[in-house]
Amino acid sequence: MVIYGLFGLLIAGSTIAAFQVVPAPFLAKDGTLSIYFSGIQSDILSNQPIATQVAFSSATPRVIQSSGKPAANIVSLNVTIDSASLHKSGDPNDSWVPIPHWTTTTIDLLKPTNVLALIASAEIPAENITMIRLHVSNAVAAVKDWSGLVSVKTVGVPSEMLKVPLTPDARISGQMTTSIIVDRPHIVIDGTNQIRLTPVLHVDSVNEP
Repeated sequence: MVIYGLFGLLIAGSTIAAFQVVPAPFLAKDGTLSIYFSGIQSDILSNQPIATQVAFSSATPRVIQSSGKPAANIVSLNVTIDSASLHKSGDPNDSWVPIPHWTTTTIDLLKPTNVLALIASAEIPAENITMIRLHVSNAVAAVKDWSGLVSVKTVGVPSEMLKVPLTPDARISGQMTTSIIVDRPHIVIDGTNQIRLTPVLHVDSVNEP
């Protein structure tokens, strides 16, 4: 009996020691959230008045005046996203939680890619999320006019945010990856020839564990 008792104490002590030395990451309930932009270039919309209506070629982002004379060719539109935050389902405080360890990313919205453009990937606590906000620190377009002169124009982004609403909620599971693929924002030229981006992005797909 004494031998069996000592043997039991030895097993119990080993089990406690094992839990004490297990690294924290193995016990964590965090999951991975990855956000991608579609590889398809942004389209260009026009809100010009009828009198100066412009049309866009389906093949190139070329702006054509109603007279048929080329007005401008948007050569590139670079957007820099330097941080992001998310909204959790059922949060009574209606707060926004920063996504940690964010790496600043710049993407040319008019440059199509053969693969999805990874915007960010980070570990966050397991939960359901209802929306993601991407903070745009800089957005500029290179525009070539009919004479061939290239100029740089600031692009407007309402509240400096691109919003990704998730309906239904996206589920983040512990030690698993959830991938969210969103369409690139539309590019809009308003009646004063200012360039801006639509702030709400359409979700193409959500791949949950």
